[in-house]
Amino acid sequence: MVHIMAPKPAEARLPMFFNVDSSVGQGGQNISFDDIMLVQFFLFAIGKKPETQQHLAPLAAVPVTGRMNQQTIDGIKLMQSSAGATADGRVSVARGYRFSSVAFTIVQLNFNVKFRHFPQWPNVEEIPDCPSQLALACRRAMVGDLK
Repeated sequence: MVHIMAPKPAEARLPMFFNVDSSVGQGGQNISFDDIMLVQFFLFAIGKKPETQQHLAPLAAVPVTGRMNQQTIDGIKLMQSSAGATADGRVSVARGYRFSSVAFTIVQLNFNVKFRHFPQWPNVEEIPDCPSQLALACRRAMVGDLK
């Protein structure tokens, strides 16, 4: 399940971010459809708008299925190496913004999506091609259960 993280003190560039509840990727738990889909969609959305980082354009080929696959792991590794982090292919649950001196991969993904889709941020459901199930999960994280 996707949830919101707002560490204190907040960082002005990204005061809150979407976090995963379980690890995703190589060696990850890969038990949450929503968590996997969030990571896949963020990779896809970054690849669709690589901006000045053309080497990230291949991320647009990551399928957004909610099921773990090698393309997702490769996309995570590409994102990690681009950020100067260890490219282990795993997105861990963030316990703040950084692990040591490097931002958690999920934080990097959020920042990159926010940068590329600023008019829609944090309304992930407004980003083009957002799957309806992910839109619902992100909306639920933002406003609570929609019963």
